[in-house]
Amino acid sequence: MEHPTSAKRSSIGIDDILKVIADPQRRHILSYLSSDSETHCSVAKLVDHLQSQTTGADQSQRHLRQRLHHVHLPKLQDVGLITYDAETQKMQYIENQQLESLLSHVESLTETATTESTPHDK
Repeated sequence: MEHPTSAKRSSIGIDDILKVIADPQRRHILSYLSSDSETHCSVAKLVDHLQSQTTGADQSQRHLRQRLHHVHLPKLQDVGLITYDAETQKMQYIENQQLESLLSHVESLTETATTESTPHDK
């Protein structure tokens, strides 16, 4: 049986996707969820992943959980990229090829910008 929100897949506009991925943390969340082979992901697992990817200023688990619960996950659900159950603390990524293509391009641009801004020995 198809999930009710899967119908939103085709109705997500490019502007909505661009607004969502403008935030680096949401890009990390979506990259992780779109590459995870499991159907559902717990908030705890996502927090662990995000903390392992953090460089520089670390966020406490509590603060990160709160930001996910109150900001990022509801926004991703509103746009139709995930389903999120606050009671069970589980989410599910809703496949979106347009998003995945944009994420790939943004990651390439980010890597290129990082490489170009790093001084090289000549």
